[in-house]
Amino acid sequence: MNMIESVKKAIHYNTIQNILQYYICPEECEAHCCKNGQIHIFEEEYMNFSLIDPEKAKRIQSEMPASPLYRIETPCSFLKPHDRCGIYYQRPIVCALYPFKVNTSGNSIGLQPCPVGFLIIREFALWIISNISNTNLPDDEKAKYIADWEKTVESYAEELSGFHMKNTLKEIQIPFDELEMFSIYMASKNLPKINSGLDLG
Repeated sequence: MNMIESVKKAIHYNTIQNILQYYICPEECEAHCCKNGQIHIFEEEYMNFSLIDPEKAKRIQSEMPASPLYRIETPCSFLKPHDRCGIYYQRPIVCALYPFKVNTSGNSIGLQPCPVGFLIIREFALWIISNISNTNLPDDEKAKYIADWEKTVESYAEELSGFHMKNTLKEIQIPFDELEMFSIYMASKNLPKINSGLDLG
């Protein structure tokens, strides 16, 4: 197993793709992450982009020896004028994950409240609240957990309202075991897979 495949396994990449297939970036987003985000890629990805377009790949900087990663200067040189990805099917892991964002904990993944991230956060909160409601916890504990999640959604709604103007966004941390269960829950809803096999380039 090569490094990229090992990383994908460690961050539950396939599970995240199973969730993201139900969402698509709205046009009003204007590719905020591609224009302002931190786009770190692996050497194998860098080599691939150098073959795809050597001129555009010149805007990719090595971060070695501090890190075994490369950084694409933003706005991403592979971004098309109409704010769509020019290498969508070869896009880096970090781009394919977004709005999920890897952290260093090893047992959870972050989720940022961009327009798509907020929809996922809201759905995740509804799922959690439904699960809490069906437990045998005392009513006062249930009420507290539910109120906390409702406040979380409200907080992220506020964060979303100005996300275009922010360099950093809050993240909700989702444990990997809950992520797996949430993916199963999403599949059970029989929703249309709007981001599956679609040419977004």
